[in-house]
Amino acid sequence: MLTGVTAALPAGPPTLPVVVARAELRGGTVLADADLEVRRVTAADVPQGHLDTVDGLTGRTLAAPVAAGQVLTALALVSARASAGPGQVVAPLRLADAGLATLLRPGDLVDVLAADEQAGQARVVARSVRVVTLPAPPDDSAADTSGTLVLLAVSPASATELAQAAVTGPLTVTWR
Repeated sequence: MLTGVTAALPAGPPTLPVVVARAELRGGTVLADADLEVRRVTAADVPQGHLDTVDGLTGRTLAAPVAAGQVLTALALVSARASAGPGQVVAPLRLADAGLATLLRPGDLVDVLAADEQAGQARVVARSVRVVTLPAPPDDSAADTSGTLVLLAVSPASATELAQAAVTGPLTVTWR
């Protein structure tokens, strides 16, 4: 005669639903349903501020690049307009060198320089400003040949200075 003992297996660690990126995504990407999925992750591995549903995320813009499988948090989706600090505005800047823009990342601190081609000089028009995002162009055929768009958090006075400098010559940045 056989006697069996049945033991309950431990349940394992608790898990939570989280939103993750299905593939690597650039900062400035406008999210589509196909970019995201919900997975269950061990609760101890879930970052504070994590997102647990994809509802309402379609059409939102990533503030920074994310890796495939990375858990998204509310900070990853701060909209450009909402991310300017107190006393700041978000100002668009067109960089003449598209290659330079590929080196920028949201959160970088930069100085913006305006070139005066006639005088052969450059001057700083905004100091220590934060890159908010680099919007992805809608598609290659719609790319603007006048430069790559970058959004910066600046003071209202710096925004005016940037706008004035943009009409007189090319703009570039240096990192802090």
